[in-house]
Amino acid sequence: MFSNANFPEPIRCSDEGSFAEHTLLVRLPEIARRVIRENEFPARINRRVERLIAEMPETPVSLLDDTGAPDERDWNRKLAGWQGMRWRDLSFIECEQYFYRRILQATRYFQPGPLYALDPYRLQKRLGLETSSKAISQLCARLEQWTGGGRPEGEVFYEALEGSLWGNRADLSLWPADGEHTPANDQLHQAEEFILVNDLQRASAHLAGLCRQPREVHLLIDNAGFELVYDLALADLFLCLRAASKVIFHLKAHPTFVSDALIKDCVETIRFLENTGDLHAKALGGRLATALAERRLALRDDFFWNAPEPFWDMPEDLARAIGAAGLVICKGDANYRRLTGDRKWEPETPFEHVAGYFPAPLLALRVGKSDVITGLQPGQAARLDAAEPAWRTNGRWGVIQFKHSSG
Repeated sequence: MFSNANFPEPIRCSDEGSFAEHTLLVRLPEIARRVIRENEFPARINRRVERLIAEMPETPVSLLDDTGAPDERDWNRKLAGWQGMRWRDLSFIECEQYFYRRILQATRYFQPGPLYALDPYRLQKRLGLETSSKAISQLCARLEQWTGGGRPEGEVFYEALEGSLWGNRADLSLWPADGEHTPANDQLHQAEEFILVNDLQRASAHLAGLCRQPREVHLLIDNAGFELVYDLALADLFLCLRAASKVIFHLKAHPTFVSDALIKDCVETIRFLENTGDLHAKALGGRLATALAERRLALRDDFFWNAPEPFWDMPEDLARAIGAAGLVICKGDANYRRLTGDRKWEPETPFEHVAGYFPAPLLALRVGKSDVITGLQPGQAARLDAAEPAWRTNGRWGVIQFKHSSG
């Protein structure tokens, strides 16, 4: 049985001067204000969001009052154990997940009526897709070359996975699609020197091996927009090169972290590709629609992906399903935080030690947008601290970490 008894303390919003504290005091209130600005909600809904902003950071957390919501009971079971704690007393991951769930309560996402299932971040998601047209065209043209044959599979996978890492820079919770600091299409890729841990050779060799004996490949999906297009391109690549018998996307059950992808975002993105004027993108959209119809591509959601618990607390049925995979690709910062428990690990702690519990071969593709990090070489973090103090959170640095065995 897995035990986390000797793990370090979680990162907390009460850590003075930390990115977690900055998120609670600055980033989350601004995201809530953007929800008001970017939606035409009735005044009563905007007042609910404004009251939510006023609660942070000193008010004690409260139980959900979201009658009939499918996750209300599970959330209130968690919140019962947090009674008396203020927002700032929560761990970082608890605080953020609670905030995004309270946004949905405020906007009546789960309640019958005209606001039911209305994504409060839909404008940002749409802009994130539309403003990436150049990058999408370039990716789809490259995909045709990857699937065209003539190159070793491992070499193709190496190139594709490296690009997938930098696609994770497009994060709407940090850089709104219409903001001045949004990474431009031609800035989404970084040089290999910015990859702090690079297990691409081992991961690519593992995928190439799957071409001889295909199994399911699962992706724990992160952002909608360009990153989701890249994930769909990866699915197409794996199916075309027969590295996967089936590709399964695990998606959020409701909107979280602004750009987090839902099943409907996947469906709309495939439709966007099918209807574009770019011939390569149109062809990709058609292949994906066929793969969905033939069930070689599956889209699944689960409320666990929206929860604050670490991945080692994954429900048994979900762990069994994922455990059958030939490879699980864990995308993005929020998933990495849950994979590692979002704790104060020494940077040199081996990734295999932290993620050894995971039930399948695992590849983490993560651009750093929060403080947690594992698997660095001795002295590497200290050198980065001296040269670029914001290296953990500014989205310039990434890790590609692979773990083959479980247990």
